[in-house]
Amino acid sequence: MGASGVDLGVLGPFEVRIGGEPRDVGGPRLRTLLAVLAAEPGRVVSVAALGRALWGDRLPEHADRTVRTYFSRLRATVDPNLILTRSPGYVLHVPPEALDSARFEQLAADGRRALSAGEPRLAREHLRAALALWRGNAYEEFGGVEVLKAEGMRLERLRHNAVQDRIDADLATGEDAGLIAELEKLTTAFPGHERLWAQLMTALYRAGRQGDALEAFRQARHGLITASGVEPSPVLAQVHRQVLAQDPVLLAARPGIVVTAPDDALAAGEHALLEDGDLRTSREQFETAYRRAEQTGDTDALARAALGLGGVWVHEHRTAAAAASLVTRLRHALGRLDPAAPLARRLRIRLAGEEDYPDGTSGRILALVDEARAAGDPVAHAEALSLAHHCLLGPGHTDLRHALATELVGMSGRSGRRTDLVLGVVWDTVDLFLAGDPHAQRRLGELEDLLAARKHLAAGFVADALGVMLAIRAGRFAEAEAGAQACAELGQAAGDLDALGWYGAQLVAIRWFQGRLGELVPVLDGLMHSPTLSPVDNSYYAALAVAAASAGDRRTAAGALARLCGDDLGALPRSSTWLISLSGAAETAYLLDDGPTAARVAELLVPFAHLPAMASLGIACFGSVHTSLGTAALTTGDLDRAEQHLRVAVRHNLALSHWPAVVFARRRHAQALVRRGLPGDSAAADRERAAAEEEARTFTS
Repeated sequence: MGASGVDLGVLGPFEVRIGGEPRDVGGPRLRTLLAVLAAEPGRVVSVAALGRALWGDRLPEHADRTVRTYFSRLRATVDPNLILTRSPGYVLHVPPEALDSARFEQLAADGRRALSAGEPRLAREHLRAALALWRGNAYEEFGGVEVLKAEGMRLERLRHNAVQDRIDADLATGEDAGLIAELEKLTTAFPGHERLWAQLMTALYRAGRQGDALEAFRQARHGLITASGVEPSPVLAQVHRQVLAQDPVLLAARPGIVVTAPDDALAAGEHALLEDGDLRTSREQFETAYRRAEQTGDTDALARAALGLGGVWVHEHRTAAAAASLVTRLRHALGRLDPAAPLARRLRIRLAGEEDYPDGTSGRILALVDEARAAGDPVAHAEALSLAHHCLLGPGHTDLRHALATELVGMSGRSGRRTDLVLGVVWDTVDLFLAGDPHAQRRLGELEDLLAARKHLAAGFVADALGVMLAIRAGRFAEAEAGAQACAELGQAAGDLDALGWYGAQLVAIRWFQGRLGELVPVLDGLMHSPTLSPVDNSYYAALAVAAASAGDRRTAAGALARLCGDDLGALPRSSTWLISLSGAAETAYLLDDGPTAARVAELLVPFAHLPAMASLGIACFGSVHTSLGTAALTTGDLDRAEQHLRVAVRHNLALSHWPAVVFARRRHAQALVRRGLPGDSAAADRERAAAEEEARTFTS
């Protein structure tokens, strides 16, 4: 039972319980809408996606209105706080434990970790509890709803993996009774799964049926050759040799040693990464696959596992030790391959990205984009494009980024990998927001529709973060703060190490526009030393400097600003947080009356005046760069320039629909007008202040 008193069952007939009692939520369409939200807990599902779930591509007239009517009925039936309205649709607001599918996934993951850690008895306990939650097929009554059909298939795959993990735990603890009949049924149903055949051979041998174990190998080999033209994997072949040699090791219960084939973990890791965007699960599987490939000497598996450990983004392994371990593994795998092999090219591409990103450069990865393009290798080409894009998130590469994202979307059809299409659309969406393009939200809608058809956790984290940013722009601060918390939880569930950093950036933006940034000084003082922050991210020094200065702590502010500026502020790497770092430096210089720093900030920012000051992948926006330029001019006493920049900042922020930034720019513009004191400036300042206060009254705190 969920802590909220609500329990949703999807692992079999769909059911809703409130306070332990079954609740009839209505007819098939109401059940479908609630089930679609249950498949995306904590994530906003657009009205358009919900309409497609009900009617496919044949939406009736006024479909949006009908969907909203259905949700009014649902809220009257269940707890009204269960379903929240969040632009552009609705979100299911329940703790993870309220869903039997979430409890299953957590227990299965706990079991897998215990098994890998050499604790098979604990693993068996977790896995049996996970499998006991199933009452039938997942989302079984919604076979005609594509998004639920896809989610049901994903859960069924996880169930199948959990069954195999449980069998491994049984074998490792000597609990062999009954396994033979179960495994014979499973190998008949899934003849291509070598892991099951290895488990069956082990169980048969332990039962004194050596001949039957050898016959099982013959059947497995015949099926693999007939279906795929491949010989059994090295580990399955090793079990065969052990049976032939009557190896006593097979007879022993061996805690911590299981009979899974390395390609099972490898395939599971690649599916989790390339299909589901599940960074956490993929890392666990690739770690297992890498160790097993080292033991068996499977060079290709070693290379694929090393590549998989790199993840979706560049520099996912943020601590120095983890990053060094990844690079070492990539180089080790590369050293064992033919340099001309496609896997070797992909390893060189990943290494180039991992080396360029922390240096704030892009030369090595861009050269390998050209090499992959010339080689006609679509997978390597797609990976190079995505990694290169991530190395070019500074403000000076707008056009090149857009070209890379467009090329990646085009390449996705040739690479045959879903993740390339998803990442291409992610990057294109991010590029439009970073450029302040008026069509950015339209592209975000396309991304959300793509993710509504099938989840991709890493991309969903980005989409949700952009949604939080838009809520801040709209002045819906309470909604944005709740969304930021939910987004951080999603990022943690996906295994994205940016979850904490992004949450901090979103909270800084909310508190800044609320006029409460000084409250965050203790939090920011800890965050800026987090080992999971990007090595080229200096924004938390800037945030601490502004927060401390706003709170009147000039000493802390001056220290943080000095750490940010170093010997020359111009030496900061042009990373994805460069613009907001300099914007923070401009504001701190204003509050500390530091003219030289303000002048240097203005010199550096002028070429990028047309851009919004945004953090990372567009996850927090502080409005037009003209605001910082106007603030710097106020600090240096150039009042004509300050008035000009701040007047333009108001217009640019209006174009962004960034209402808190509009209010801030109007207030600062009024200050510039008053200080300048030309005829008409006082009246103009009064008008700006009045407009700012009228707009500020619409914000929700």
